[in-house]
Formats: sequence, C-alpha cells, structure tokens
Amino acid sequence: MTDCRLSISSRGNGWESNTVQSAKLSIDGDRARVEYKIDGDDCTFELRPARAEQVRRGSVNIRMAFVPGGKTACMLGDDDIRGGYEIFTTRLDCTIKSHGFNAVIEYLSGDDRERVCVKLRALALGK
Repeated sequence: MTDCRLSISSRGNGWESNTVQSAKLSIDGDRARVEYKIDGDDCTFELRPARAEQVRRGSVNIRMAFVPGGKTACMLGDDDIRGGYEIFTTRLDCTIKSHGFNAVIEYLSGDDRERVCVKLRALALGK
C-alpha cells in the first residue's frame, strides 16, 4: 500500500462534514482500496466502477454498500447486536488511475430518504 492524501466531503439535510488526512492506498486495475482512521476507528473504502463499500470498525461498527440504482443497507453493530437501514444509491461516479481516485456517491438514506452526497479523493504522495 502507498501513502496517500485522502479527502472526504459529506453533505446531507442541514449538515456537512469535511476531512483531509493521511491514508494508505492500493490500486489494482479498476479497483481501489484506501485504509484510514476517523476518530480512532479503523476504516476502509473499496471502490469499483459498479460498486463501493465503506467499513468502519471501532466505537460502532458500520458497513455501507453502494450500487448505482440499487437498494443496499447501512448495517450498524456486530454479530451480537446488529441493525440497520436501507439506502438507495442514485449516483456512483468514479475515476481510478494508477496514482489515485475520485468518487462521487449520492444516495437516499433511511425511511425519510435523506439525500446524501459523499465525495472522496485519494492521491498517492510523491507521484
């Protein structure tokens, strides 16, 4: 894995979150994987042109999958106690190059179908 700079921008109904940090990046053809930490939790984001998945392990385990035009779920918890809610991905655009990736994910979250937009960019350092 290569050191990279990762930026994540998320926006929803009345909220916004932006972070830029160091991470580890792996590119294999049309697949990208980035490993990073948020608030002490270990996170991974895997990206392909037709699917993305974010996993967060720590205070509360979270797994979210994104498939354009498809219903998936945000799963919270672990094997002992688990719950979640539906998400519907309206857009997944990505560009994967040998030195990094850009991705835009738009989805409808939960029963209230909150519109959420997440933009991720990873750029290998020294390239």
